[in-house]
Amino acid sequence: KAVVSTQSTGQHYYITNNLRLNMIPSLCWIARGVAVEDPHVLKLDAEDLNQLIEKTQQNLAIVENQDEHDNTDEEGEAEVMTTDQSAMKATDDDDDDEFNMADYDKEDDMDGQKIFGAGLSGVTYYANPEDDPYITLPKVAKGEDEEKDDYKVTAKDNLICCAKLDGEMSNIEVHLWNAEEGDFYIHHDILLDKFPLCVEWLSFDAGDQDEIEGDRAPGNYVALGCMSPQIEIWDIDIIDTSEPVAILGERLKHSKKKPKIGKKGHSNAVMSLSWNRHSQNILASGSADNSILLWDLETGSAKECLTHHKDKVQTICWHLAEGTTLLSGGYDHTCQVTDCRTKNSKSWSVDGEVEHLIWDISNPFSFLAGTSNGSVVAIDIRQQKPLYTIAAHDNEVSGLAMTRLVPGLLATCSADKAVKLWNISDNKPSCVTSRAFPEAVSLHCLSFCPDYPTMLAIGALQGGLLMWDAASNKEFRDAFNHPTVGS
Repeated sequence: KAVVSTQSTGQHYYITNNLRLNMIPSLCWIARGVAVEDPHVLKLDAEDLNQLIEKTQQNLAIVENQDEHDNTDEEGEAEVMTTDQSAMKATDDDDDDEFNMADYDKEDDMDGQKIFGAGLSGVTYYANPEDDPYITLPKVAKGEDEEKDDYKVTAKDNLICCAKLDGEMSNIEVHLWNAEEGDFYIHHDILLDKFPLCVEWLSFDAGDQDEIEGDRAPGNYVALGCMSPQIEIWDIDIIDTSEPVAILGERLKHSKKKPKIGKKGHSNAVMSLSWNRHSQNILASGSADNSILLWDLETGSAKECLTHHKDKVQTICWHLAEGTTLLSGGYDHTCQVTDCRTKNSKSWSVDGEVEHLIWDISNPFSFLAGTSNGSVVAIDIRQQKPLYTIAAHDNEVSGLAMTRLVPGLLATCSADKAVKLWNISDNKPSCVTSRAFPEAVSLHCLSFCPDYPTMLAIGALQGGLLMWDAASNKEFRDAFNHPTVGS
């Protein structure tokens, strides 16, 4: 196996050699009835497409220039081919190049626009597919109403938004799942030019106030944290959208000095996001720059900066009932609970890096932390000592999930490829059942469906989006007195 690592965050992913990297580091459910029935399908004309491509090229050029500056002190060695060797190679190539592959990219009569980067290097795009000389399929007329039906979302559909990396391609992949009909498919996706790390659903419209008519109406958005310091807000109800509704934070200019953390944004990758459902204009972000920023979505600026962590902040979560209390965990082996009104915080040390945190749905005074050593630690914020510690997995506990609809149920996932279900009622945890997913290299996140209490969505490395209905397991049904699936 080889190790795939992200330098700025310190995260490591293990993957078998020669396999294409396919990973979902984060996902979120969208409840029934939130998405519009007929999403708006955005159509780009040739001018719009060219402007988008030019803008993407400019953004990627800035990033590449910064990378070049960062590597100015590094020296590399290259083998130089002699003139005789070059001539010999040219002769051999001429003999073997039966299909003239050497001139493959030298066609002068192609009118499309080439783009570079984001995994699409050298690909030529056409505003009108009919202009693409490589498309030879027969033309099939498709009415506008028929196209709308392809994207229709009913009141009984759930959506799952996944931050996804597939080879060199990054995107937000939106899946549709319908429990009654058994439908499960990719509804649409949004192409990205950055490596995504975390995704968080929110209903608050963070668009420019000058472009909003009247009051801000609730919508269907996701906030995206990436390897860059900026946070993007995307509208999930728009198909083929090319630009986010809003971008939080400023793009950093190259400097040999260490970037400052402040109200203009983070200075490193955004590793975690949490939307405040009580103060809906507030979004919290945790970063590899060791800080937490509290963003005002109305103004698009950071209002507060919390710096009580001494290392990267990997996970954050607002309290379920108290809109001013924020839970956070980091690489510094600590969990922190902060009163954002005073910035006062209380800290607990655990046995490893904090991979994931959630509040205990059944107890407003306690939370659960998954660590890099495979432990799950339960802590009551009124006490200094943990309530209990579970040796849950053989590797880091990368995901934790609970659901209001099944009290006492805790789900955990890990790099050991297993999902485990626990009964933590009365602070007496017991493992109910577990399931291995051998098709994955490791599991990175999981979440219960908000409308179907036993359905888990699981994000994996090399396994894509996995689904598991816990009610299909007899041990689960017996432990929680839950009916059989379909009954």
